[in-house]
Amino acid sequence: MATPQNGMTQADIPKPSDAILFRLAAIAAHVEDWLATDQPRNKAPVGLRTIKNDRRRSIEQVLVLLADPELKSYLAEVRGLVM
Repeated sequence: MATPQNGMTQADIPKPSDAILFRLAAIAAHVEDWLATDQPRNKAPVGLRTIKNDRRRSIEQVLVLLADPELKSYLAEVRGLVM
């Protein structure tokens, strides 16, 4: 495994709890939906308004997940290592 440019190794990164991992996975899934093309996967073709509403809901759900105090604390800890 390559070492990051700042000299940090994988061992330096704090181990997230299962709850944090689930939140991060949910954020990744919502962002994937948000960035998807105008024809969402696994869905029937829909109008532009429905697509915009789906994206808005995905963004809202990401913001709710990011507001979680445990996740905020973990991300602050990771950011502190990078800086």
